[in-house]
Amino acid sequence: MHTALLFVGALVVFGLLVLDARAQAHAHAATESTDLAATVAAESLVIDTVARAHADAATDRAGSVAEASRLLQPYAERVTDTTEIDYLTVMDTDRTRYTHRNEWQIGRAFVGTIAPALGGHVLTEVYDGTLGPSVRAVVPVVTDDGEVVGLVSAGVTLDRLWDSIVPRLVILGVGTLLAFGAGAVAAAVLARRLDRITESKGPDELAHLFTAHEAVLHSVEEGMLLVEDGTVVLANDEALRLLDVPDLEVPFAVADPRLSPAVRDVLGGEAPEGPVRVGDRVLLVSRDTAAASGRNVGEVVSLRDRTELQRVTGELSSVRTISEALRAQTHDFSNRLHTIATLIELGRSDEALRFVASERDLGQRLTDRVVQAIEEPVIAALVLGKAAQARERAVEMHFETHLAPGTHWLEPVDVVTILGNLIDNAIDAAASRALDGAPEEAWVEVYLANGDDGSLVFQVSDSGPGIADADLGRIFEHGWSTKDAAAGGRGYGLALVRQVVESLDGDVEVSQAAGAGTGTGASAGGGAVFTVTLPRPPAVGQPDQVSGTAEAGVSRP
Repeated sequence: MHTALLFVGALVVFGLLVLDARAQAHAHAATESTDLAATVAAESLVIDTVARAHADAATDRAGSVAEASRLLQPYAERVTDTTEIDYLTVMDTDRTRYTHRNEWQIGRAFVGTIAPALGGHVLTEVYDGTLGPSVRAVVPVVTDDGEVVGLVSAGVTLDRLWDSIVPRLVILGVGTLLAFGAGAVAAAVLARRLDRITESKGPDELAHLFTAHEAVLHSVEEGMLLVEDGTVVLANDEALRLLDVPDLEVPFAVADPRLSPAVRDVLGGEAPEGPVRVGDRVLLVSRDTAAASGRNVGEVVSLRDRTELQRVTGELSSVRTISEALRAQTHDFSNRLHTIATLIELGRSDEALRFVASERDLGQRLTDRVVQAIEEPVIAALVLGKAAQARERAVEMHFETHLAPGTHWLEPVDVVTILGNLIDNAIDAAASRALDGAPEEAWVEVYLANGDDGSLVFQVSDSGPGIADADLGRIFEHGWSTKDAAAGGRGYGLALVRQVVESLDGDVEVSQAAGAGTGTGASAGGGAVFTVTLPRPPAVGQPDQVSGTAEAGVSRP
């Protein structure tokens, strides 16, 4: 189609050029004829000869024509031989020719229009005369007293005009053919390239694919983005919603200052794959290289909203903690029931009653201390459950709180994520060292308090082996763990802790426990100490008062 259009265009251009060349040739011939005829008509020889012949025509027509032809014919031939004019005719006012290129036409009537010239005007026209079609000019011969005594006609035949413009038309034709050929080759190359790029798909098919692509892209529940050379070139509505950037128009730069640091990290590849905290959402981020037709077109970033799942997981973790605590208590109570039954069988009912009362008071005191010390029930349930787990694994858990009333502004799911993972790691570390035959008692300390500026401080320490200095910079990476990898699910707890803490504008510090007093979470012989500080949001008022200290568990010697 492109080649056909080029061909038609070339024909139109060539036709216009031919018409233009013809018009220019006609204009040039008319100008030359007019100038020459006017010059001849002004010659004294012509004026005198024509005037005498015009005066003698009334008495001796034949003689006057012969005499005028004898004088003017040689003159006319010299003029035509030295100029580009094909003929020069001098005539009387009654059309009688005195000169002609064909001498046998002398004395005959001129064929053409002469009325304007008889009126004293110059006439140019294209006329089919005795020599064929020609561009001619007719000029009056005027005497000194203003009388028109004759006419001069000069002209160029159209055959000669065409002979003069044909070489030019040949050049134009060759140039047009070359341009058409170059355009045809370019069209063929372009068609081949488009065919290769589009994989032989036509416009209708491409339009259908684009429509289907847009429909699918914006209907999927996952966020999808295409990042190319630091620019987001494609993004669906869900991705913009999850990243909380609905006002930005695609494409936009990854380094756009309107984006939050967390969003820039996700788009720029700084954030690791897996769960990532972005604002108040937990997003599961995955990346993959996008390729089309064998070339890399960027990086596809997939986003899945895991906020609700994370919340449910936190609640499930609390339930699981309580369940495991109940299972541990079931084992413990089973042993106690056997003891009580044996005492009764031995007839020692008084001792059985005292044993039951002491066990009941001990469990109740632990529960009362934790619940009274912590206003938030999620934290209380978490601590009680973890205390039962620690007791089942022969780990003594110490708990101390200085939390003021009104600290429930922290989301329960965040409490479970931060405190639950830190306590779990501490219990694992303390229990592992106990299994290795360490002479010291296995313990975990949990310390909760308010900072001077109203912030929350969570500190968890343990009697485990601690963390090597070389590993301090890696413990918060996704998938990294000092535990047995065969157990599966390792390397995500501390990474989630870091993400939640950073999303709350807090910070987490890791150190090795050295000898310190009770309540600091760093007793002598301890392992790792994790300290989390969470600033109070501006919308939450400062605490009115600080409660006293409450301890859970048996004090360590």
